[in-house]
Amino acid sequence: MSIRADDPRLADFTPEEIARGVPEQIAEQERPGAPMQYDIVSDSTTVENGRNVRRIQYSNGVVQTQDLGPAEDGGGGDGGEDAATAFAQQQLAQRRENAFSIVAAFFQRAGLQGLEAQVRSLLAQGIEDTDAILFNLRDTEQFRTRFKANTARARAGLPELDPATYIGLEQQYASLLRANRLPVGFYDEPDDFNALIEGDVSPQELQSRISEGFVKVRDADPQVRAEMQRLYGVGSDEQLAAYFLDPDKGLAVLEREARAAEIAARGREQGRLQLTQAQAEDLARRGITGEEAQRQFMQRGLLEGLYQPMTGEEALTGEQEIGAIFGFDPEAQRRLEQRRAQRVAEFAGGGAFARTTGATSGTVETGVGTAQ
Repeated sequence: MSIRADDPRLADFTPEEIARGVPEQIAEQERPGAPMQYDIVSDSTTVENGRNVRRIQYSNGVVQTQDLGPAEDGGGGDGGEDAATAFAQQQLAQRRENAFSIVAAFFQRAGLQGLEAQVRSLLAQGIEDTDAILFNLRDTEQFRTRFKANTARARAGLPELDPATYIGLEQQYASLLRANRLPVGFYDEPDDFNALIEGDVSPQELQSRISEGFVKVRDADPQVRAEMQRLYGVGSDEQLAAYFLDPDKGLAVLEREARAAEIAARGREQGRLQLTQAQAEDLARRGITGEEAQRQFMQRGLLEGLYQPMTGEEALTGEQEIGAIFGFDPEAQRRLEQRRAQRVAEFAGGGAFARTTGATSGTVETGVGTAQ
């Protein structure tokens, strides 16, 4: 819609407004059925001369007025202004009640009690945003107690967690623990998760601690659990859970210890060897798996006689023997090969290295292995 330069309606506008095209904008806005093209900046209702008048200001500077009819008392401005004031107060009260309901629902979910009076006080001060209310309550005793891991995080130089993030972490922890069948009653209260939150343990790391440690040992054969008890003093489900979920212990260390228990179990089972904690952890640190340990210890069991020194032979230390079994001590391997060759030569000559074991008729122990 266009307005001519000599249109008398232009007398109502300043030169600046005419330059901005305000008259044409108004004309376009007032055209029946014309869509609003601009954002609303403000929308207010006042009483003027006994009538309710609504003013809407748009982002382009246009102000549109609407006559909403006579004020409630149908009379002068004082009565209309009272009605508008009452309406505004009603709206304010409703907003504050809505904010209180939101915060109260959060308190119930978070296990916070006794802060209702403080919330009402903050609302009366005009603080109606729920995040702002929670921020203002963070220094109360109830808040500090409920989210006390934040205190330890601050001391450790870690960022404090807002209440929603804090509670979200607790819920994720609880879901993971239930899914992995941890002992009933274990880690089912907010206080149970403080150490995890203080240690900045993510849900992903928690799952690794459970699957690579707790579950791996819990579901292993009895020999592995026995070695976990012997090496680290933990055997029951509750002890294992507390051990592998302790954030003070590094994840890499826990995984290595779980593997060390498995290696030690295979050593006792296949090679009749009792590994020390240091020996088992060294093999785990070298990347030896339980399956590889089983194969190598089985081979060692078949050649057990070779590892037992006879008269005049120097014994291998435990570390040398393990290095020879797994191939990372060439000198120990060389000595074993030398021992084997000497014993075979003695046996071939009918020397003292051949003896009947008595285990089975016709079974001969050569000092290298068992032969028929």
